[in-house]
Amino acid sequence: MSNLEISNDSIRQFEQTGYLLLENALPTSLLQQWRNIADKLEKQALAEYEQGTQSGDYCIVQDPVGPRLMRYDNMIELQTEASIELLACPALITLSEKLCGIGAIPIAMDILYKQQHPHPVINWHQGAQHPRTYPYLNVGIYLDDAPEGDGCLRYVPGTQHKLEDIQQLSQKHGWEIPGTIEQPAKAGDILIQDMMILHGSQPKRSPGCRRTIYLELRCVQGIIESQSQSEVWADIRKQFMALVLERAQHIPDGWQHFYPLRKVNQSQLVTQMRAKKEPAIPAVWAIFPVEHPDYPVPSELREND
Repeated sequence: MSNLEISNDSIRQFEQTGYLLLENALPTSLLQQWRNIADKLEKQALAEYEQGTQSGDYCIVQDPVGPRLMRYDNMIELQTEASIELLACPALITLSEKLCGIGAIPIAMDILYKQQHPHPVINWHQGAQHPRTYPYLNVGIYLDDAPEGDGCLRYVPGTQHKLEDIQQLSQKHGWEIPGTIEQPAKAGDILIQDMMILHGSQPKRSPGCRRTIYLELRCVQGIIESQSQSEVWADIRKQFMALVLERAQHIPDGWQHFYPLRKVNQSQLVTQMRAKKEPAIPAVWAIFPVEHPDYPVPSELREND
């Protein structure tokens, strides 16, 4: 897909429900490039784990079937050139403009590896709690299919406006909180969610691994307002976004004057990004383990464990 439009109706839908699916939004070349990167990183992480030399950039869990990769973080720092190309593609520029607005910068970019059950389930949770003066997006870029009924994302539409009682809701309803919808996606789709929407995903039943790139986008103004990261850190990410815009086919109106275009040395910036890491705002989960016959692992899968 070379161009992408997000209609006013789609924007209103996103504001009401807290999520929006953009189908077939990622160019085929970028999809294949990142699938290759994800494959390489998984093999590298497992090899290092076996040798006892793993780094802090990824998480490997010891499933009952053996060690499996759960996530690989810090893509912007570790795969900088590929990250620039990805963020500069028409779909990412358009959604940054339409849903985040001027001042948008990438907070973090990681790859989540969802393995077949038995593997950790993504329980109900809400992303970073923040003042809602400025948009804060979590963007899922799908490298593999996530069909309905196979551990795709579940949302409770409209829950993005405040902190929900996750403990009580999950204890009472399990995966069937009233209003829950299941949102499938295909490789190449982009699924955008408001950072605070209540969401989770059941176990993956089919064989193999599902890889999704998760990109957090937020306005510089929101970071400064909430002081979630330092202004120095935000300025470094703003410089990175300038590199992205220099590769883009289209720069949104007014953005040329906000970002330091053609003033950033990429190699020096990468060194700064690696030296000045600051954590993102953590997600909010249930406080205590939830006891429910079909949550987080459905009863018929527990019987097979």
